[in-house]
Amino acid sequence: MSKIGLSIQMNHFAKALIILVMVSSVGSIAQAPNAQFLPLQPHKVQWANAVIKNALKTKDTLQLAEGWYLYGKIYEASGDWLTAKRYFLKSLRIQEKQGDSFELARLYIRLYSLEWQLFHYAETYQYAHLAQQVAERIKSEKALSLVYGAMQALHDTDWSEGGAKPYPAPNSDSSFYYLKKREKLALKTGNQMDLLAVMMSLSHRASVENDVKSIGYAQKVVSIYQIQKDTTGEIKARIGLANAYIAFNYLKEAGQEISKINQLQNASSIKTNDNEHYNRSFAWSKSKYYEQIGNYKKALENEREYTALERQIIHADREGVVSRLSIEYETEKKEVELKAKQRELQLSQQSQQNQQRFVGILAILLVGALTASIAFYRISVKNQRLSESNALLVHEQNHRVKNNLQLVSSLLNLQLNRLNDDATKNVLEETQLRIEVMSTLQRTLYSGQTLGEVNLHDFLNEIIKIGLQTFGYEHLQTQTHIDSSLHLPIDHAMRIGLIVNELLTNACKYAFPDHPNPQWTLSCHQANRLWTLQVADNGPGFIPPQPITRKSSFGMRLIQLQAEQLYANFGFEIKKGSLFQMKFKI
Repeated sequence: MSKIGLSIQMNHFAKALIILVMVSSVGSIAQAPNAQFLPLQPHKVQWANAVIKNALKTKDTLQLAEGWYLYGKIYEASGDWLTAKRYFLKSLRIQEKQGDSFELARLYIRLYSLEWQLFHYAETYQYAHLAQQVAERIKSEKALSLVYGAMQALHDTDWSEGGAKPYPAPNSDSSFYYLKKREKLALKTGNQMDLLAVMMSLSHRASVENDVKSIGYAQKVVSIYQIQKDTTGEIKARIGLANAYIAFNYLKEAGQEISKINQLQNASSIKTNDNEHYNRSFAWSKSKYYEQIGNYKKALENEREYTALERQIIHADREGVVSRLSIEYETEKKEVELKAKQRELQLSQQSQQNQQRFVGILAILLVGALTASIAFYRISVKNQRLSESNALLVHEQNHRVKNNLQLVSSLLNLQLNRLNDDATKNVLEETQLRIEVMSTLQRTLYSGQTLGEVNLHDFLNEIIKIGLQTFGYEHLQTQTHIDSSLHLPIDHAMRIGLIVNELLTNACKYAFPDHPNPQWTLSCHQANRLWTLQVADNGPGFIPPQPITRKSSFGMRLIQLQAEQLYANFGFEIKKGSLFQMKFKI
């Protein structure tokens, strides 16, 4: 056989093994590129919920970390990698405080797997080496096996994409180094699944290098599946072995393997029809075998079968892209359905009526607190100019307003802990944020040196800080461009603060959650009497319907109302995210 023919056959043999190698390369944690995602499974979600509830009840932090880890696995299996990462990071924050353990190494490997699938080299490298350090310190053979598989896959991957990016190309020597360490460990522990993954990797490596040793490794793969009594695995492994025999012109042995595969398929109820890749490989094997022994009729039949399967796989891959895009939508849809069922079990008609009455009372308190705040402040400004005795009255009034706002916020917080309805909770949380804007304004006035005016820089930065803490984004680095010398009257500052709060709330709810690198910027400057306020984020972009009506969201109506009170022109644009711009005169 010519070298060209041998090389072509070896390439087909390599394709027959590459899928198994990718699946097993990191100890069954990293998924293959063509892996089928599972739908979100309610029974697993319920189990994870039960673990978390019990952990909170018993105050068991390790069990709580395990609950977040289970959530991460569920969402990773469904293909929602960003949500899975958030849960893994929650578990990681607890596990890292507990020190080195197998669970910590396992978490690093999970995060490595997610970043590897997202093709993030720096993060993949970081988590792989963190896992290696932990595994070596605790001397866990199980953890080391996962680490060696991860490091092998790390060095097998072409991060440079053929030289298009400044990242490492595949490093064959490093990959082989970790593969041999994994083989040594598998032989020591006797773990057949680890040994199986090693043999498949060695067989694939030898086939790519046109090394006849690939036959021996493929034979070991077959023998391991036989020991495991895994008929499906044995059939697939024998297909790979048959391809290896054909590649090196061992036609007698190839024919025996093809016969054995047919016998196993006919004698067993287990079929390989669920995997077109292996059926295609088997059709190619038979086509080349019959061609080399001179049976051209059967060779043509199998060549046609191979071509048909090739077309099916191309069609399936194309459909897989569309399917992947709908995974997040389907996941969110199932989550909404699950939450609706939980609400039906937990809420009764009477409790809903009570919650509505309470929301109405809180709204009245909010309006009263706002009215009282403005009234007390105006009175305090007039009285402060009369005498020192009136200054004491101002002090008392400010103190009362502060207490009123704190009381309203405390009432909201108390009710939030008793609510089960997520929609009502969201309304109260947003109301609480608006109260915080008023409270921040009150504190600024109380401690400020300028009578009747607010330092815009300090006021808005405090609002941003509170909003990010409320939604759990305190680590987010925002950019603000506000001259520290800018001051606004109280009425104007209040309206600007409410607008900024609403825009930040919208960004935290809709722009940040699914974004790998969320950004938020605010700028405010003055030119003569004209003021310009700009707020931007790098989310998916949103422009509210025009005009804003009573059916619009409360937040949009509040922004419109405050802008009208300022006699301002405002609008939304999409520029690599959402951009809000407002101009007004004082």
